[in-house]
Amino acid sequence: MEKRIFAVFLILFGSIFVSHEVFAAWTQAKGHCYNSLGLSYYKTTAKFTTLHRDSEENLTTTSGETFKDKAEEFNSTKIGYYGECGITDTLTGIGSFWWDWQRSNDTMRYAGEDGPSGIGDITLGLRYNLSQNLMGSGALMSVQADVKIPEAYKYKHPLFNLSQGDGQYDTTLLLQFGRGLGKGYAVFNIGYKYRFENDEFDPQTFKPSDEFKMSLSGGYAITSWLSLTGGLDWRDTVGNADVSDEMVVRSYETGLRKSTAKSELIRDTFALEQDELSGNIGLQFNIMPKWQTVISYTRDFSGGGYFKTSNNAFGETFAINLIYVN
Repeated sequence: MEKRIFAVFLILFGSIFVSHEVFAAWTQAKGHCYNSLGLSYYKTTAKFTTLHRDSEENLTTTSGETFKDKAEEFNSTKIGYYGECGITDTLTGIGSFWWDWQRSNDTMRYAGEDGPSGIGDITLGLRYNLSQNLMGSGALMSVQADVKIPEAYKYKHPLFNLSQGDGQYDTTLLLQFGRGLGKGYAVFNIGYKYRFENDEFDPQTFKPSDEFKMSLSGGYAITSWLSLTGGLDWRDTVGNADVSDEMVVRSYETGLRKSTAKSELIRDTFALEQDELSGNIGLQFNIMPKWQTVISYTRDFSGGGYFKTSNNAFGETFAINLIYVN
């Protein structure tokens, strides 16, 4: 019996509640902070995949045309914190962490439990303002670097168990552009994420693919107390994922075939090469001058051409954030 735990739903672990790229590019004034406490609920019952199977569920190819397929239900409820604080007027420190409760039909079937819960990956970073008025355009430009730290939880063997994260360090470098537009604003981000090798079960190791990232987001003040926010996020795999021979051999215990095991691990079981196009929309309520509430909805799209979702979960996230700015 096939026992492997599908990990494709882990793709949203890099996003916390509502995409904070909506608020990026600007740095916080020295001594001032942006604090966001959030609650989110994520659910998926489908995936976009390049794996094709015949009528008897035998794998025929791992590199076919992307299509939407059913998947075991997975949901995740998170509560956590995202913050930015001005170290100087041009340098801002960034940090985030969350507590996650997961529930997976796969783990219920094969392990007899709902799924893990606890603190997930911690992210720390810096944003530096390069220009307040780029070439006289009125737009600002900043650079941001952050690192994802997987040290707050016990990482379990990914062939047989779920964990609160994917167990290895990632680092991201972003170039950010922002501009005020009357009653609104717009932000454009472009960057690269380098993903380190996961050697927790050395010599059974794997390395997720590096990624190119782009996002376009913004907001508009409808009234003095209500604003509309939204954005599009896209990430594209570089295609340099790898799995060690020892991990491939271990995967035979889960029912994978020798001829396709490595490719199936990369594109499905471990979800190491993902393309994703997602969008979010939200309402921001200005409760008091320093307090705000944001209600948001995020979902994945199939997309098309170069901008598409592939070997990735099809998920939806509902979130609410309480924000305090001092």
